[in-house]
Amino acid sequence: MRLIDISLANLKRRKAKASFVLIGLLVGVTAVVAFISLVDALTRDINHKLEKYGANIMILPKTETLSLTYGGMAVGGVSFEMREILQEDLGRIKEIENAANVAAVGPIVLGSLKVADRNVLLAGVDFQVSHILRPWWKIKGKFPGEDGILLGAEASRILGLGQGDTLDAKGRELVVAGVLEPTGSQDDQIIFASLKTAQQVLGKEGRISMAEVAALCAACPIDDMVAQISGALPDAKVMAIRQVVKGRMETLGHFNKFAYGLSLLVMLVGGWWFW
Repeated sequence: MRLIDISLANLKRRKAKASFVLIGLLVGVTAVVAFISLVDALTRDINHKLEKYGANIMILPKTETLSLTYGGMAVGGVSFEMREILQEDLGRIKEIENAANVAAVGPIVLGSLKVADRNVLLAGVDFQVSHILRPWWKIKGKFPGEDGILLGAEASRILGLGQGDTLDAKGRELVVAGVLEPTGSQDDQIIFASLKTAQQVLGKEGRISMAEVAALCAACPIDDMVAQISGALPDAKVMAIRQVVKGRMETLGHFNKFAYGLSLLVMLVGGWWFW
């Protein structure tokens, strides 16, 4: 007698047990498939949220005339000799292969401003993308318009200025529209204005000191994005903020390990119970 005949005969004698095991297997497989689908959906959602949490690529000019620090990073190449990045050149980023993976591009112009005998760093930014590049910002007041500024917490304290006060910025009167709550970063010591306003005050119309990019790179290596942007901006230095990218990948990795480990446990427990 063949082995298959023996197996079939055994199943016929134990129909109830065979049916019970079959139902258990079907329920277990269905549960695992549903659980894995849920894990994949949650992973995509978490990845989407993490990728939008701040910039992960920096674009800097290729100069070494002056070194400044911004956001805890050494920003080399901010030059007063017109070797900055042309703002219009950032439009080329929309033409790269993975342009759809770019969540936001934030141009920044930096310069020194003297206020009440103190030298303060003035940063011109695009407030319209600040919710993507700096979602941790909390403001007492509101974002400024073209004739307003936003003060970091320390800048507000040291300069003795608050919401509604004014300061003279090289002959232009600017109103404090809001004050940042402490961030624990260098943002606390900076005066922020709209990009256009800061460019006019600093005499840098059409030019920027650097740019931040929030790249969505779940389906592409971050190095590919850096290479593509470097090709589009050959006169700029493009680099990934490695600790941000690494942190996101580790977070997703830990979540996936936990989720798939839990699905395996569910399958084993279900199989043991039905057996």
